Amino acid sequence: MIVQCKNCGTKFNFDETMIEGEGVWGRCSQCKNVFFLDNPIKEESASSPDREKIIEAGSSMHRGARKPDVKELRDTIKKPEPEFFEEMKKNIEDIDTHKLTSYEKTEDAEALREKIIEKKVTKKHGLTRGKQLIYLFIILLLGGIYFMFYTETSGQQLFEKLLGTGQKSEEVGPPQVDLTNIRQRLINNIVIGSIRVIEGTAINQSSLSMTRIKVKGEITDAYTVVLGVRESYCGNILTNDELATMTEEHIQRELSNPQGSDVSNDRIGPKGQIPFMIVFTREPPGVVKAFVTPVGAERLLP
Repeated sequence: MIVQCKNCGTKFNFDETMIEGEGVWGRCSQCKNVFFLDNPIKEESASSPDREKIIEAGSSMHRGARKPDVKELRDTIKKPEPEFFEEMKKNIEDIDTHKLTSYEKTEDAEALREKIIEKKVTKKHGLTRGKQLIYLFIILLLGGIYFMFYTETSGQQLFEKLLGTGQKSEEVGPPQVDLTNIRQRLINNIVIGSIRVIEGTAINQSSLSMTRIKVKGEITDAYTVVLGVRESYCGNILTNDELATMTEEHIQRELSNPQGSDVSNDRIGPKGQIPFMIVFTREPPGVVKAFVTPVGAERLLP
């Protein structure tokens, strides 16, 4: 039978065969409320017609008898044993466990339903992987057709690269520049004193035209320790009179013209040559060697 506490409303299962006589006293394991449980068997028998007749006959026989006191009635009722409360507690725990399991099952069902709805929405509004691949193939096909028929030069270059028959693009830079006829001398400048002048010729060894060729000079001691570095653009040449009278700042400014002040450095064709000059001023003592290397060259765009 299901028993409900009249104070907190907690329900639990109880074995009705444990109730003897008119009923037993019980205690709620949640709120500790003590209440009386009527014997359902007695209630059923009390509601029968025979029971009503017996009660009526008994009433007529004892009309003049004294009514029992409430305290005496309570004393005659059997109080519940400790096992009764343990059984009630166990039944309540079983009910709580059943409720928790039902709640977890409800949560699992709700999560599964949400996943199914999400898949349906994705399938309805999104593209399947097969359709995506088909659309991608169509886009690539249209792009290839346009590339082949409407850009003839690009298509031809692509086939040449794939077949290995096309002309390889040549790089243009300092490695394609050779330096020849390198020489050096000392000149006495009236402002600075003794200056070192390094001269030579730069040659374009590439099959393409170059522009803005630049060279770098280094002076070292006997142990190849660098003591000074200077850079100059080709095509800037100073006369002996200019080298003897110009200031240090004026000399370096004249040698830093990218276009070349005396010989044009804008266009040096294949196998073309252009002179260069590097000037060291106020060099430290102990200079033994001098080196010159190309450090700059750009391809001339058509």
